[in-house]
Amino acid sequence: MPRVGPGTYITIRFEAFLESGTRVLSNEDETPLVFRFGSGEVFSRIEQEIVGLSAGDVREFLIQPEEAFGPIDHAKILRVPLEDFPRGKELKRGMVLRVETKEGRKNLCFVGDIQKDHFVLDFNHPLAGKILKYKVRILDVHKIT
Repeated sequence: MPRVGPGTYITIRFEAFLESGTRVLSNEDETPLVFRFGSGEVFSRIEQEIVGLSAGDVREFLIQPEEAFGPIDHAKILRVPLEDFPRGKELKRGMVLRVETKEGRKNLCFVGDIQKDHFVLDFNHPLAGKILKYKVRILDVHKIT
């Protein structure tokens, strides 16, 4: 029976949870993920944890922020005057906005704190700074021929 490692394609189901137990990522109700070991398609920590496993094996492990979506970058959190928000639109904490940079790139950000004279835009990934508990179930392992 082939084992996960260099020279293999792996098919997995996975779930990721916050420390509170809240599930934040999952492909349990979707198509399983198929990837080539070492291709960079999954976090390298996931590959490290599943190396040597075979179809049917399950592994649970923690991933630190630096190994996943990164630490919180405070340079990506901006205070914006309320007057800069378009009139007639409702501003809510947690909403996702698409903003255009001076260079013309479009980025997604999240609305954080809202005060009477400003609001906060956070351009970090929503899972940045979070420790994640992953549960990975190996469905299949194929040797690359």
